[in-house]
Amino acid sequence: MNENKEKLIFPQNFDIKVIVAAIIPIEESKANISRVFSECRTVHSFVSARASAKGSYITYTYNIDLDSQEQMNAVYDALKQVPEIKFAL
Repeated sequence: MNENKEKLIFPQNFDIKVIVAAIIPIEESKANISRVFSECRTVHSFVSARASAKGSYITYTYNIDLDSQEQMNAVYDALKQVPEIKFAL
């Protein structure tokens, strides 16, 4: 076990980046991501979108507020269920 691992203190506000395959329209992707945040009762706001160099992926940045580790886990787990989402940072 790593003793130097920092423990997050909640509530937390940070930017999350969601990388999505560019196979569906931007507005639909944004709606799917926003729906996940809403279902997890996460206050969120869209910040930006940026396409990869080849246009295969789009990185969406959202600012989110999290109240607990459990809520953060729920958000990441829910994002994994959206087929076009490749990963979230």
